[in-house]
Amino acid sequence: MAKLTILIALVVALVLVVHTSAFRSSEQSCKRQLQQVNLRHCENHIAQKIQQQQEEEEGRARTLRGIKHFILRDQSSQESEELDQCCEQLNELNRQRCQCRALQQIYESQSEQCEGRQQEQQLEEELEKLPRTCGFGPLRRCNVNPDEN
Repeated sequence: MAKLTILIALVVALVLVVHTSAFRSSEQSCKRQLQQVNLRHCENHIAQKIQQQQEEEEGRARTLRGIKHFILRDQSSQESEELDQCCEQLNELNRQRCQCRALQQIYESQSEQCEGRQQEQQLEEELEKLPRTCGFGPLRRCNVNPDEN
């Protein structure tokens, strides 16, 4: 019985070592991938979406004050191209955890340029929608704002 207990303990220890080693390898792989991927297209797409939302809000405010102001803005080919390239870059990151880290990096770089909490919330919302927009589905357990973890 004692030999069986020792054998079980050794197997459990071996499984933990293998799991920890695989996790470290996965983390290092993600760091390498993030260094190689260019997230500029994602940053540009998100910045354009936030700017577009602000212009629409300003247009509604002007209309409410009696000033007719229409923003006729279709998604331009440049915006569409930024989104396509962004999705391609995110798709190169082969794990959801790594895609989540990429979104967190974008949040960190873009949040410094936000003017107030409202823009930060818009940034979070747009980043959370991005995986679905790209066709990946939502990222499970991904908080794009690493300060809230």
